[in-house]
Amino acid sequence: MKSMANDNTTTTLYITRHGQTHWNAERRMQGHANSDLTELGTQQATWLRDAVQDVDFAAIYASPSTRAYHTAEIIRGQRTQPVIPCDELKEIGLGSWEGQLVSEIKQQHPTEYFAFWHAPQEYQALNGGETFAQVSERALPKVNALIELHTGQTILLVTHAVTLKTIVSSFEDRPLARLWEPPVIHPTSLTKIVIENGVARIALYADVSHHEIKPSSPQLEKSAQGRSV
Repeated sequence: MKSMANDNTTTTLYITRHGQTHWNAERRMQGHANSDLTELGTQQATWLRDAVQDVDFAAIYASPSTRAYHTAEIIRGQRTQPVIPCDELKEIGLGSWEGQLVSEIKQQHPTEYFAFWHAPQEYQALNGGETFAQVSERALPKVNALIELHTGQTILLVTHAVTLKTIVSSFEDRPLARLWEPPVIHPTSLTKIVIENGVARIALYADVSHHEIKPSSPQLEKSAQGRSV
């Protein structure tokens, strides 16, 4: 997806993950289920709000999951445009795993759990959720449509770890087998994709320079994808 259809324009995508949630901190899988932002998660969204306060977003799109939508509302700040819910930006559906502790899933479904994190191309979603390919099939056409709709503009997408990785991997031509390679998608890390003269480049990928508490600190260790999405 590196070469785009529109020439002689510059279109910019800012993409972020929601802030830390209670289930992130507890190491529970979320998927389409929801857990509210922690106090730290709200702070993370505020840090990003301040970092992008001077960016002129033509539109803000967010997964309708409360954790992502609330993050988008915080980042919006004093802007007047609405946050537009976008089902295609939801996290990967995890079926019966949603709400379960990572430790329980790892013990009860070791083969499927291993595939999820280490061989995503082999993950079969036996829990009744989605495969990684299905996330790609719903998210990428929508992102392409938004690029077409907002040609020459700057937009913000607020989404989730798997969905964000899927989107950026399409610009990198990264195969699914390498999806989980670094960088880690920390809560409210910032990714920026610039499409100029029909060619996309990744200007930022999972940047956390705006974080006042860095992800390497013990306080944030559980906020990484650190095996909770």
